[in-house]
Amino acid sequence: MTRSFEGYVVPVAVDGPAFERRFGAEHLDRYLSEVYSAGDDLAGICLVTRRGTTARIGGFGCTPAYRGRGVGRALMERAVRRCSAAGATTLTLEVIVGNVAAQRLYESLGFRIVRTLVGYSWERPGAVGPAATNGLADIDPLRFARRLAAGLAGADELPWQLAPETLAAAAPPRRAYVLGPAAALVSVTEDTAVLSAVHTEPAARRRGHGRALLAALRDAFPGRRWTVPPLVPETDGAEFFRATGWVRVDLAQYEMVHASV
Repeated sequence: MTRSFEGYVVPVAVDGPAFERRFGAEHLDRYLSEVYSAGDDLAGICLVTRRGTTARIGGFGCTPAYRGRGVGRALMERAVRRCSAAGATTLTLEVIVGNVAAQRLYESLGFRIVRTLVGYSWERPGAVGPAATNGLADIDPLRFARRLAAGLAGADELPWQLAPETLAAAAPPRRAYVLGPAAALVSVTEDTAVLSAVHTEPAARRRGHGRALLAALRDAFPGRRWTVPPLVPETDGAEFFRATGWVRVDLAQYEMVHASV
């Protein structure tokens, strides 16, 4: 996978354990996923995740020697055909905004943009207000995912990597925390903290519980640079993130859906 994304817009370096944590949670389909070779030479990779009749291209790339030669188009056409033949009625993928060549390729094969996914960084943590750390506790990520799922009635479908089915399989270093009716899933290192998801029970929203939770996490893990990966739908939570001191980052993705699978 690392070789297939060499020189990519966003650097990708994945070892075995990290690969399993990510793609195990995303429900990798080991039959539909393929590694492509030309003799003994690695040409590319296509990783397909699947739930029910929805499939997703979770990773797709060609090694540098096979780019610009029509290989990517041929391999993506093959992936679309195989997913359709396997019974997928919906096929999705994400592409980095600004990766014009990839976007044009996908559009020419029948994919269309359905929404923009954005990320944030915590540039002004002090804007959240004083923390109330009493009551901050660990919970099983499975419980967090169940809380999230219970609050989604009537909501739009979440992006694949934020879906409860994905978050339920979260494993260390990701951990879930709860403070009252608000909960979050985070991954913390010595220097950084990644906020994967935050959720407040519907009946308790707009009462400051989410703010209090973020403030408690900030104080529990001081001195870190906090980020949210570009997986959040552009219109979801923008007001909340602004109000709690987060700044939208430049990196974004388009979520795309195939028109006729």
